[in-house]
Amino acid sequence: MKKYKKVLRLVEERNWQEMEEWLHEDFMYIKETTLMDREEHVKKMKKEFGSKQAINQNELLHEDEDMMAFKHIVTKKNGEKFRITQIQLYKDGKVWREMSNAIEID
Repeated sequence: MKKYKKVLRLVEERNWQEMEEWLHEDFMYIKETTLMDREEHVKKMKKEFGSKQAINQNELLHEDEDMMAFKHIVTKKNGEKFRITQIQLYKDGKVWREMSNAIEID
């Protein structure tokens, strides 16, 4: 649960510098048809979290030394809601690959 608590803290604090340091130098983020490196991912996170009003119902699905899976509900300022599932793979103690899926919900 150590990795999961760190993710929650970094997002809550919007600590983008520490987040970037936690991402492996070979980090890649995969979402649908998008592939981003470490710098692009942190830049997008900064922008996206400006449009999110709330992140709720956080749930850790699995965590071990090599990976973590978790999900949460995101509500945007315009009222749209999404169930987000995230999977992170680790290398050298840092997030090496990350993939997410967003499903719109009522």
